[in-house]
Amino acid sequence: MRLVITTCPIDKSQKLIDEILKSKLAGCANKTEVDSRFWWKGKIDEKKESLIIFKTREELVEKLFKKIKEIHPYDIPEIIEIKIEKVNDEYLKWLKDVTKGP
Repeated sequence: MRLVITTCPIDKSQKLIDEILKSKLAGCANKTEVDSRFWWKGKIDEKKESLIIFKTREELVEKLFKKIKEIHPYDIPEIIEIKIEKVNDEYLKWLKDVTKGP
């Protein structure tokens, strides 16, 4: 199992989540609002963003990265993969059932 994390403008987050879930590249998404500060174009910028955590399978990560890049509103979106070492068997079975299988 993998977590794929991204941030995006709050007003674009639901569309991004819905597109990913409809594509079946992730089985679940969690969203929360965060205050982000970052370097952009030579200065420190600040935005309220949605932090989104997608749950997916290892074999779908590359496709999920590609899909996020295609529909993400940022020029350089943050997309991070986190490997999960342990997950309960029932949850992993559910995730496999609801995502695209190779």
